[in-house]
Amino acid sequence: MSLGSWIGRIVRAGAQDFSQRQYIYVQPQDTRTDVTTQSRKQVLGLARYWFYNSPVVRGAIDCMVRNAIGPGIKCQARTADEGWNRATEEWFDTWMGSCDVRGLLDFNTMQQVATRTMLRDNEVFLILTSAGENGDWPQLQIIESHRCETPTYLANESRVVDGVRINAQGRPLSYYIRLGDSDKYSEVQAADVIVLAERDRADELRSISRLVTCLNLIQDREEIVSNTMVGIKRSSTIGLALEGEGAAGFFGPTTTTDEGITTDKVFGSGAIWNVPNGRKINIIKDDRPGPNVTEFMKEFLRAVAAGLGLPYAYLWEADLSGPSQRFVLAQAQRRFDEIAQAVTTQLVSRVRLWALAKAIKRGDLTPPRGMDRWWTAVYHTPQRTTIDAGRDSAADREDFKLGIRTLADIAAERGSDWQEIVDQRVAEQVYIKAKAQEAGVDLAEIQNTGAKPAAPAVTPPSEPPAEEPAAQTPAPELAANTVTVAMTAPVQVTEAFTMKDDPDLELSDKELDMVVKAIG
Repeated sequence: MSLGSWIGRIVRAGAQDFSQRQYIYVQPQDTRTDVTTQSRKQVLGLARYWFYNSPVVRGAIDCMVRNAIGPGIKCQARTADEGWNRATEEWFDTWMGSCDVRGLLDFNTMQQVATRTMLRDNEVFLILTSAGENGDWPQLQIIESHRCETPTYLANESRVVDGVRINAQGRPLSYYIRLGDSDKYSEVQAADVIVLAERDRADELRSISRLVTCLNLIQDREEIVSNTMVGIKRSSTIGLALEGEGAAGFFGPTTTTDEGITTDKVFGSGAIWNVPNGRKINIIKDDRPGPNVTEFMKEFLRAVAAGLGLPYAYLWEADLSGPSQRFVLAQAQRRFDEIAQAVTTQLVSRVRLWALAKAIKRGDLTPPRGMDRWWTAVYHTPQRTTIDAGRDSAADREDFKLGIRTLADIAAERGSDWQEIVDQRVAEQVYIKAKAQEAGVDLAEIQNTGAKPAAPAVTPPSEPPAEEPAAQTPAPELAANTVTVAMTAPVQVTEAFTMKDDPDLELSDKELDMVVKAIG
């Protein structure tokens, strides 16, 4: 078989068989053509609708925000100058409380709102602006993605795509932001805009919600749940059904609902009815939702989890074995790390650099002379989720002792800074020692430092005195005519015989009996 015919077989195998499945017309194109403005807005509206109306979608997104950034990603200055580090951290902490142009959110809350919006809409805009008495206090303004659109008077402009003005290479130059509900727009330069998004394609200017893959399934699930609930409610309103010939009203006055269902008036408990011949009373039983429906509904939940990039078991199933649970947590943690990395690089680090530069320009901060990277910092995310806290801690201690891991590695996984831990330990030791000396108390009595106590001093023994010969007591002299008798233990006399080295030796009967007794 030639190479050409072999490749042809592969192409035919990958082509659609229209006799067995629906025809789908596809044509590879640029992102701006594949995802039109109207399609993106439709998906955006549905994503927001189900975020507010589906507890599954809302819970999944909130779970991702909670585990990816927690209360907010923490910035820690990390230059060689400790004084500069403290100064920048103090200023940035102060600025975080007044960074919102509307005065409603602090920087940590803005991180949460921006991350939640990104996971729901897959893009959110933050404008770098200034306010204050002199107009030089750095502030942020969050703009939701539906406000970035192309003005009607630029509809025929080829370099304006879905609210973004680009150059010949496709680089964004500015963004058009609609002001309120009017037809007025503000053109903001790209240098003053942060776009927080998870890109799917290299040439996309606007991002589409990741929920696009499961929006239809979410709607199907909610409709099944709603219809099943309505059926159960209606079934619960009818307790008995009277079968057989005869008119309605056997139990009492009849009522007819708007749906045309005629029922007898409900009677009190404890009544016994005499049922006419030919008629019988049946009790209405409803076993909905059945086990098949419940299992089928899990497929919709799996679709939501997969669309958001999370393991299904992390959101819905907690009754897993230990190894399975660890695997699920590890996979979920990778997704959380992806989100945290996007928020850190696209939003937090850039905002910090811009805000500190504004502070230096205002004169609030003065970097040390000759420092070229005054913005150097590390960023801490929340502690990793685990089901083996004790086991992980023991492993960290052993790895730290062996030098396999550092204190910085361990502290970062727990959402802490290793230098802060060391500084805090030193401060605590200084305070404890000072208080112990002030009270005249032994330090070992009020804390357990973990150090082994010193061995007590041992005084070497003195030289033993020279041994003197033991005193000899002279034996008493025996009187004359004294008889000395030596007492010995009685010896049991047994019969014995001597074996002679004679091949023709014959033993007597007595000697044979003695041999038998000896051998046993």
